[in-house]
Amino acid sequence: MLLTKLDKSYLYIVNAIVISAAALTTSCSHSEKAEIAGPVKVTVQTVDPGRLNNDVSFSGTVESAETATLSFSVPGTITDIYVEEGQNVSKGQVLARVRNSNYVNARNIAEAELAEARDAYARLKKLHDANALPDIKWVEVQNKLKQAENAAEMSKRAVSDAALVAPVSGVVSRKIANVGQSVIPAEPVLELVTVNDIRINVSVPESEIGGIAEGQGAIVNFKNLGIDSLAGRVVRKSVVADPLTRAYTVKISIQNTDGRILPGMVGDVALAAAHSADTVSSSDIMLPSQAVLLGSDNRTFVWVVDGGKAARRFVKADELSAGGIIVTDGLRSGDSVIVAGMQKVGTGTPVTAETEK
Repeated sequence: MLLTKLDKSYLYIVNAIVISAAALTTSCSHSEKAEIAGPVKVTVQTVDPGRLNNDVSFSGTVESAETATLSFSVPGTITDIYVEEGQNVSKGQVLARVRNSNYVNARNIAEAELAEARDAYARLKKLHDANALPDIKWVEVQNKLKQAENAAEMSKRAVSDAALVAPVSGVVSRKIANVGQSVIPAEPVLELVTVNDIRINVSVPESEIGGIAEGQGAIVNFKNLGIDSLAGRVVRKSVVADPLTRAYTVKISIQNTDGRILPGMVGDVALAAAHSADTVSSSDIMLPSQAVLLGSDNRTFVWVVDGGKAARRFVKADELSAGGIIVTDGLRSGDSVIVAGMQKVGTGTPVTAETEK
């Protein structure tokens, strides 16, 4: 992407500021080949392809992408809990039960009433087909059959609901209730989290949130686990800041195929502000805005240190962002780009370079 007119206008402003600063420090006009008595002190940045200098790092806390609080849908006394905290469970696995004797008895009664209603329906249907049964009696027997079917289905469901079943595969993170405890419908009993698909939450200050977008790539490290350079992706960015910290919550999705990363762990997250991992080239380099200048021929250039002297290097600067300017062509690995003091140099000016810290 080439620099827009707005971006070029920005560079013109930067150049004007640099020239003005030069005018304040010297009373004579400055040319590229001006002779300077001694070496000029400048600050340089060494080109390191693949490393964007606007990377921002945060500490984040792992959470499960899906957390389920499990409860019974029928009241009762817990008779069995088959799992412990930290135990892996599979979808459909029975985790706990409440006493179901009353529900079983109710089911047996309902099934008996259903059998009776079906028998009455079959006998009276013959009379109805022979026009020997009043319509009101026929409607009555149909309604009784339907009521018996519904009662049998509900009682069957109640027996099934007396068992607590895992809705997804995951890990039991909390055991909230205990055996012998009486519970009501929707009262929490167990908490289940998924660990294969997890997220790490980071708090991003308002000064950095503008450079982060959903879908953007991230690199996550867990030093205590020996996990480095785990690829992640921003899946959610809050639009409302925390009223106390004035920070925004960003969620990064990461894979956890071996299950070693658990909810609550702390990891380090590196985000390249305003850039996705899919769009950043390994040869890109981020430079401070003041280091990239626009010449009278409308070409962008930087000053580099070559053999102890300043030299002009034309570059391709594709994008302007809050962190600086992305340079995609014209620089090589190991080049020393002048990022401070460039207003005092011209072509061939001897320089004393200090590396940017």
